[in-house]
Amino acid sequence: MPGFAVIDLETTGFAYKSADRICEIAVVQLDKDGRREDAYTTLVNPQRDLGAQHIHGIDATDTRVALTFDRIVGDLTGLLGGRTVVAHNASFDVRFLAAEFGRAGLPVALTPDDAVCTMKLARQLGLPAKLGDACRHFGIPLDGAHAALNDAEATARLLDRYRALPEVAEQWSVFAGLGAGVRWPGAPVHATAPVRRGATRPGSGLLESVVAAFDASRAAPGERAYLEVLQRVLLDRRITVAEQRDLDRAAAAASLRPADRARLHRAYMLSVVDAACDDDLLTVDERAHIVQLAGLLDLADLEVEALLAHAGAHVTTVETARALNPGDLIVFTGLPAADKARLTAIAEARGLVVWPGVKKGVAAVIAQDPGSNSGKARKARDLGIPVMGADALEGAAR
Repeated sequence: MPGFAVIDLETTGFAYKSADRICEIAVVQLDKDGRREDAYTTLVNPQRDLGAQHIHGIDATDTRVALTFDRIVGDLTGLLGGRTVVAHNASFDVRFLAAEFGRAGLPVALTPDDAVCTMKLARQLGLPAKLGDACRHFGIPLDGAHAALNDAEATARLLDRYRALPEVAEQWSVFAGLGAGVRWPGAPVHATAPVRRGATRPGSGLLESVVAAFDASRAAPGERAYLEVLQRVLLDRRITVAEQRDLDRAAAAASLRPADRARLHRAYMLSVVDAACDDDLLTVDERAHIVQLAGLLDLADLEVEALLAHAGAHVTTVETARALNPGDLIVFTGLPAADKARLTAIAEARGLVVWPGVKKGVAAVIAQDPGSNSGKARKARDLGIPVMGADALEGAAR
């Protein structure tokens, strides 16, 4: 009998059927007797803003370099398959998890009745129901609540304490057998590298290793010709159909494979970054330019953040906000209603125009977190519009 899989999720909100998504997941595997076997956790790219960041404390840039749920669904199936799912408030976690499997095109018939809920057990036993209160009751440490792995580890220990109680011990074999009735989809296991909190923090090593993999060695003659075409094409920060044909012809003339072109694109972007750092200053507009060009060349978010980290490490000054002048259009994204109302009043008092959507001519997008992956933030990056934090307005208002 495989045993148990204790799960915990951090999400962008509560609407699992519609707008909200998982942004962090943890699984702690236990054997059939409740002994800990292994643990797994990763951030998940929700492809939207992160909601209540003041509660879960997840950095938006970290989730942008993480995989989307559909890319890890096979790994999760390998962790969960055959095991009884356990969660504190299983009604929420199980429904959310099943909804994400469905959106990934791999539906699973998992319901709260197929899981063990430690919160429900607490109520049946007359014990504190909240996870923090239950942990305090049993002397279980819970550091960093609302971090998925911390909560899952605490829930696993809580289940072990419950098992020592006669009311739970007599149900244990029933609990252990619940997972056998759940049919998980046959998704391939990719063993993808998890992305943890702090992945894009300076000094984490991840971004430095990505930049180190960029091949900036001297290009061969045919490759230099391709780079010259690339530089000409990108002068206006867009690639037309005709320009794409020019690039394809230059690649064919140099017998460049797709992997060769991708390598040259990374080398080109590294040269763009180094040029931006020549004056020992990285401006908000330069950052936006780098992001826009990288997007045109189909660099992954992880590679883009690595380039920005490389730039930030090679200048003395990094701007976090640009000057906004009366008449400038700004757009808000991912802000709680109260914050948006307050910042709108500040913006209007400065003569700025709050616009509902992102378009050419918008001066800046103001986000709860500049790394936001909301639709507005993504469109702004595509257009080369800076995405800035609320301090771009608040600092000037003091």
